[in-house]
This record gives sequence, structure tokens and C-alpha cells, in this order.
Amino acid sequence: MNKKPKIAIFGGGTGLSVLLRGLKHKPVDITAIVTVADDGGSSGRLRDELQIPPPGDI
Repeated sequence: MNKKPKIAIFGGGTGLSVLLRGLKHKPVDITAIVTVADDGGSSGRLRDELQIPPPGDI
């Protein structure tokens, strides 16, 4: 019996989407867990300019 390998991926932002795009046509069972933490990129700019919590942290 050939079962597809199960893969769990934790991440967020651009890196996760690029990785998932590369794996979506492979014979694997993927679970993606999207984190709400960020490195302050565009969310950090929104936080600073609008004086709001980073949108990814809400």
C-alpha cells in the first residue's frame, strides 16, 4: 500500500506561499499552519504610519 507522505509546514508571508506553490503538484498530503507573527516588513510600516497593531498580529 502506497500512502502519500504527510507534511506539516509552519510559516507565513512570502516564504510559505512560495514553498506551498512548489509542493502542490507533488504526491504529498500537506497541512499548512499560517503563523500570525511577522518580521515587521509591510506590517511594520502600517503599524508605524497608522499607529495600529500589525494586521498580521490581530
